[in-house]
Amino acid sequence: MSRYDSASEGRRLRKRPSEDPISLLGLFVVTPVADSVKYAQRLRDLIAGAVEISRSADFESDDVSEDTLPSWFLELSSGEAGDVPGDPIGSEGKRGYQDARDDRPWNSGDWIYCFDPDLRAWSWWDVTVDENGRVCVWVDTKGEAHIPCEELRWAIFVSGAVDADPLTLEFSSAWSGQRSIGLAK
Repeated sequence: MSRYDSASEGRRLRKRPSEDPISLLGLFVVTPVADSVKYAQRLRDLIAGAVEISRSADFESDDVSEDTLPSWFLELSSGEAGDVPGDPIGSEGKRGYQDARDDRPWNSGDWIYCFDPDLRAWSWWDVTVDENGRVCVWVDTKGEAHIPCEELRWAIFVSGAVDADPLTLEFSSAWSGQRSIGLAK
């Protein structure tokens, strides 16, 4: 089993990674709308649903099931601009994405195709909080500094981020010194 298979990625979404990371990890520093733990739970649930789909989906097909994606995400990812009633956190994140990226909202069908294992250039590592209270979303980019990851930025924002710094590479020792958040109890 490799750190890049979907089973390993699924474990890292539920529990703090037990394997050693490569020396450089991708990092997004995120400012959540509200509570950082709830933000992390929401992001983990979303990415876990997408990874679950990617394990068995036929991406050559015209129709990939979105059944394991959270309902809040499906409502936010209609491809339409505007808020979603009953989800102020996700709605603010959606506006944050559009402001930061000067782009239209994603459609969930287009978004899930970015999880095709043959196309995705990153795998989930962890979400932590640093000593300054900042939320840190860590991904394994195999040491690459510039990767296509707009689908990840969409997930980061609609999970409830007001802002997210651009992807940077950081030494994995920075991750290992931080506390994982949003894990299932």
